[in-house]
Amino acid sequence: MSREQRQFIQCVAALTMLIDHIGVVFFPAVMGFRAIGRLSFPLFAFGIAQGVAYTSDFRKYFIRILIAAVISQPIYMNLFGMSQLNPLFMLAWGAAALHFWKKDRKTLAGILLIGCYFMDMSYGWYGVWTIFFFGFYGVKDSLCFYGQVIINALYGLTTGAWIQILSLFSFGFLDGKWRIQALARKLPRYFFYVFYPLHLAVLWGIKAMI
Repeated sequence: MSREQRQFIQCVAALTMLIDHIGVVFFPAVMGFRAIGRLSFPLFAFGIAQGVAYTSDFRKYFIRILIAAVISQPIYMNLFGMSQLNPLFMLAWGAAALHFWKKDRKTLAGILLIGCYFMDMSYGWYGVWTIFFFGFYGVKDSLCFYGQVIINALYGLTTGAWIQILSLFSFGFLDGKWRIQALARKLPRYFFYVFYPLHLAVLWGIKAMI
């Protein structure tokens, strides 16, 4: 998959996340926003899995995610009225689990994959395992897809949030034919690390003024 394709996927992830958060903050009764937003997280998870696969320095990659997570946390808590860790902490956790698995440090990876169940992070174990299964995309596609089906079913059974099953439609965007050149232009290297806290801050500001 080319860099342009990966950036297109990241653009779709950012856009659908923004739509989801607009719905949560301003239109909580309109489920259409939430339905569209279900496409977002799997695409971010795919991006993390790709980042683990292609980064030349995992430590720096991991630290960048953590810095963005720490900056975003107070904004996240005030905007959504939640005390749990924001999704970027979960993305960092999932990246570490996948990295250690790929480096054949299976015991440490296993500890992280099991330990995430006990962490109070947005998306929690579901998010970490989503990243883990996306780590097999392009190598064992069937394991990637059916792994997603299983964890989405488990997530629905344990939380009752069956709307998350719509996230499986995100696989459609992983096909190169969906690429739109206008959205696949080269983006600044740290665009998405800035976009997450920035969009939360903007929504928080608008909410405070209403």
